[in-house]
Amino acid sequence: MGVYLNSNVTALNKIGPKTAKLLKNLEIETVEDLLYHFPAYYRDFRAPQKIAETAQAEIALVRAKLTMPPRWIRRFGKTSIFSFEVADGTGVLDINIFNLPFLFGKCKVGQEYLFYGKPKIFRNRVQMDNPEVFQMDSAPSMMAYYPLTAGINQRVLRQAIKTALEALELPQAYSSSFYQTCGLRSDLEDFSGIHLPENPKESELARRSLAKKELLLFHRMMELSATKMQHRTPLEFPGQLREEFLAKLPFACTGAQKRVMGEIEQDLRGEYSANRLVQGDVGSGKTAVALYAAYAVQAAGGQSVLMAPTELLADQHFSFAKTLFGERVCLLKGSSTPTERKEIFQRLADGEIALLIGTHAVLYGDLPFRRLELLMVDEQHRFGVQQRSALLKAHPGAHMVVFSATPIPRSLALILYGNADISVLDERPPGRTPPATHLVSGRKREDMYRWIEKKVQEGEKVYIVCPLMEPSEGIAARSVQGVWQELRQSCPALRTDTMYGKMSAAQKQEVMERFRRGETQVLISTTVVEVGVDVPDARIMVIENADRFGLAQLHQLRGRVGRGGGTSYCYLVSDGSGLERMKILKNCNDGFEIARQDLALRGTGEFFGQRQHGRESFRAADLLEDADLALETKKILEELEGQLPKDYQILTQKAREKLEERAGGRGEV
Repeated sequence: MGVYLNSNVTALNKIGPKTAKLLKNLEIETVEDLLYHFPAYYRDFRAPQKIAETAQAEIALVRAKLTMPPRWIRRFGKTSIFSFEVADGTGVLDINIFNLPFLFGKCKVGQEYLFYGKPKIFRNRVQMDNPEVFQMDSAPSMMAYYPLTAGINQRVLRQAIKTALEALELPQAYSSSFYQTCGLRSDLEDFSGIHLPENPKESELARRSLAKKELLLFHRMMELSATKMQHRTPLEFPGQLREEFLAKLPFACTGAQKRVMGEIEQDLRGEYSANRLVQGDVGSGKTAVALYAAYAVQAAGGQSVLMAPTELLADQHFSFAKTLFGERVCLLKGSSTPTERKEIFQRLADGEIALLIGTHAVLYGDLPFRRLELLMVDEQHRFGVQQRSALLKAHPGAHMVVFSATPIPRSLALILYGNADISVLDERPPGRTPPATHLVSGRKREDMYRWIEKKVQEGEKVYIVCPLMEPSEGIAARSVQGVWQELRQSCPALRTDTMYGKMSAAQKQEVMERFRRGETQVLISTTVVEVGVDVPDARIMVIENADRFGLAQLHQLRGRVGRGGGTSYCYLVSDGSGLERMKILKNCNDGFEIARQDLALRGTGEFFGQRQHGRESFRAADLLEDADLALETKKILEELEGQLPKDYQILTQKAREKLEERAGGRGEV
């Protein structure tokens, strides 16, 4: 029985139900998922260090020979330990191996090995505890390190990927001319280059080849799902409506907000359906602009829908909108009961609801709007192109406005949104002071937490953001669970809570309500707090392993504090790497300038932050990092139909299948 991309991982040797269940925690169910589980980073094993140079190193790679047989320190019981000595002519290194007794007989005197681990000084001798050990004849040139989950280590994951590459039957999708014309390699070459590269150049060539394939498919999907501007009846509403709306707000709007409101007014009064992208920095007031658009549509007798990526954000929009729309605003979520849905549907049909706020739930089922005029999508990068298109196709002629707090270059915005009109909110509301941003080394972490403990006792609320939900073998990064345990032990008086992506929307909402009410003083979270979380009196943000995030995402995260005025603080904690890059954030609070410098400085990485998992994600391409590829593949696609019509038909069919597959996807980001 062959192994194919759509085969379950249990089709691979040595992967049984138990391992498959653990892999599912990494969103790996098929062989394709496994091969697209890309390394978090690589270690170059081609240049080992001398033992004499390793004493002060944070991590070291050593090439050395065993000089004496291994000896047992503890052989029986729950913990086994054996030790041996190696040398390379510049020094001697003691190796201690814990709980891996099967390695004892494999360590031979006179043989040369590679040892990769953290050196330490013990009794004036350099030691390594449980390093990775490779025989020289089988040592890799480059070693991939993957994101892990509890129960899965690097060795298991590497072996599974190696088995998949050896067993995979992968027919060539297109003609040889297609690959040559488009400058592509075969899928198998790309997967091998990603997971088993000989050098950094090979891994990047493989990634870019896979990225080009994704972008070709993406552009064709964009073409198939594009909705053309339609002629429509202009909306009419009073000329003084904006002044009336502004008077209802509990704050003063900026000139930029008023300007963008005017641009949307022109759209609504136009004879063609609008397609507008509104970009605004953190805290620039996008929500007020969106609600004004709905307010204008209401005055014209129409209805609007505002789609948010999470129930948490939808709840917050609804809470604000009720102060302006009263009973004419309604909330539809995935967790809404059948009774609630029935009532909402009836009120939509009767025209009683002027503004419907919802999550992905608004995409599914025929919502019986009496007169839907305006579709709005908040945090647009959390939704796929086809999801926005689904809304437009269900409601032809409606205006579309999408909002983004992720600044992107105008040229890239035009790739993503076709010929969308672009508005920019480039002013900060008065009275909102940017957080004071400080860089903190790992050595000063304890001092920082003592200061935080004092501030919490004075009544402050604190976010702590970690890159991982739980500790992961092979990845030296702080986790939500790890920090929570540490604080419980070192600061037991603090009232702490945790939040992460796998929690249900109801659980997240409950956590946030406790935090708002002050029942929780310190909220330890993954980046789920990045979008839309608004607790005005939270003034301290700590971001652990800040070097693992893009500058734009760090800027988004620090925008969660200081929203209620007063002095606020953001602490970027790093063990040393990325400090120069993060100085940009320390010295700048302009999201668009930060985005520009982020793009200029970061070689590889994620501008949008953590990759969007699941049906809507790019797995190899990064639309910001790969802007050159996006433009190149768009040009290739324009020429492909005439040059290679059969391959173009295959690509078109794949794009249609992908659109159909994604149209069936449900659930919240």
